[in-house]
Amino acid sequence: MNFTPSRDSGTSHSSNSSSGRDIDSGHNARPDPDPNPDPDPDATGIWHAFVPLGLVAAEIGVLFDFTPVAVGGLVLFGRSIAGVLVEMRFARGPTHLLTGIGIIYTLSGSGLVYLFGGAPGAFELGFRGIALAVAGGVTAALAAWRWFEAETGGSPGIGS
Repeated sequence: MNFTPSRDSGTSHSSNSSSGRDIDSGHNARPDPDPNPDPDPDATGIWHAFVPLGLVAAEIGVLFDFTPVAVGGLVLFGRSIAGVLVEMRFARGPTHLLTGIGIIYTLSGSGLVYLFGGAPGAFELGFRGIALAVAGGVTAALAAWRWFEAETGGSPGIGS
């Protein structure tokens, strides 16, 4: 004779706890903060395409001595790295990552300017330091903008 247990909704479960609560009631259960912890391997975002584009733009700006392109390329590179890490769920949001990338850019750029300054060299490391320091400031400002939007639910604008 085969016995197959069945679940009957009218059956009461006994509890071993002294409070008389059912363990399976979910009273102390926390909701899962991330119901889908594994990203879809087939779904990729657009941030992967911007990583090499940011590096190429930064190097073209440095090569042709065009600071706005170099700074824009570095900011794009930093933002795309943060976007990739958030997309892969290594971080919850880009704000802290952008702040860290901005600090790294600013410190390394300031160090290059301090060490090499305006001295002409084979690679003009002083110019690269200026571009890195400015890109660090812009990246940190971008992080502050994202933080403000997340905290207030709005966007900072003129007259608001």
